[in-house]
Amino acid sequence: VFRKLSPLAAVRRLRIVSLYRRDYNPTTSFRDADLAGLASGTVEGQEDFLRSQAVDIATFLVTFAREQRIPPAHGASGGIALMGWSLGCLHTHAVVAYLDVLPSKILSDLGKYLHTMVCHDVGAVHIGIPNPPVYNIDLWFEPDVEKRFNLFYEWVTAYFPHKNVTSGNIDDLEFNKFSNQTHSMHELSSEELAELTSAKTFGASDTLLLYTQLDVFKAMARRAIFDTALAEKFLPNLRVRYMCGGASPGVLVWALHELRKCLVDPKPIYGPDAEKARDVKFNFQTGGNHFVALDHYIATINL
Repeated sequence: VFRKLSPLAAVRRLRIVSLYRRDYNPTTSFRDADLAGLASGTVEGQEDFLRSQAVDIATFLVTFAREQRIPPAHGASGGIALMGWSLGCLHTHAVVAYLDVLPSKILSDLGKYLHTMVCHDVGAVHIGIPNPPVYNIDLWFEPDVEKRFNLFYEWVTAYFPHKNVTSGNIDDLEFNKFSNQTHSMHELSSEELAELTSAKTFGASDTLLLYTQLDVFKAMARRAIFDTALAEKFLPNLRVRYMCGGASPGVLVWALHELRKCLVDPKPIYGPDAEKARDVKFNFQTGGNHFVALDHYIATINL
C-alpha cells in the first residue's frame, strides 16, 4: 500500500520502513499460544496480547535503529516517526500505551529515537468510542468469512461522498453509501492483490482483534494520551498525530472528531481521572480515501 512512497522519500530526507503485521506474508505467523489471550475473550487476556505486541514492535524499532545507525531524534527530525494505518493503529497505540512494560534498555533507547506516533484512519471502537447508530455494522457479522471479506474489501476501498469532513457535524458525513468514483486497488492483478490481502488472516487473527472488548481499547487509548502520570514519566515529549482521508468511511472521520472533543473533556468517555496528557493534533484531509497513500501518493508524502 505504501510502496509508491518509497521512491519519493530519499529526496525528502526520509526513509520508509514497512513493518507488516504478523500473519500477513512474509511475516511470521502467530502460534496458537500467541493468540490464546485474544481468543480467551477476557480483558486480561486481550490486554496481555496487546502488551506483547507493544514489546515486539518497540524491540524491533530499537534494534533497527541501532543496526542501521539511525540518528537520534532532534525535535521532529532524525529518529523515528511510528505510523499506524487502519487496524495497524491498534499496534502503534499499544506501543505508547504500554511504555511502562518495556525492558529498561529498550525503553531508554526508544526514548532517543521515537519522536512522533501517527494514526491514519483509526476506527472509533479502536480508541474506545462506540460506533454511532447511523453506521451499519452488518458486514462485520456476516458468518461466511469469504463473503465478509469481500464486503469489507468493497467498503474499505470505496470513496465516500461526504459533504464536509472538517465541520465536525455528523450529518455532513456519509457512513454507508459509496460514491461512483472507482474504488482503490481496482487496477491490481489477482497476484498483486494476493500480496496485499489475506481472507484467511482476516477471518482468523484479525477477527479476534476486531472483536476485542471495547473497554480494552478504551483503557489503551486512555493510557496512550489521557494519563498524565504515564506521559510525564515515559517519553514526555512524544508527539501524537491523527489523520483521516477526505473520502474515507464516515465512521473513521467521525472517530477523530469525537476524539478531538475528548481532548477538551475526556472524562465522559475515558473516566474521572482522564486528562489530556500529550501533544495531540489532528489532520482532516480533504482528498483521498482510506488508500490515500496508494491513490494520492505525492500528496501523502508531502503531508
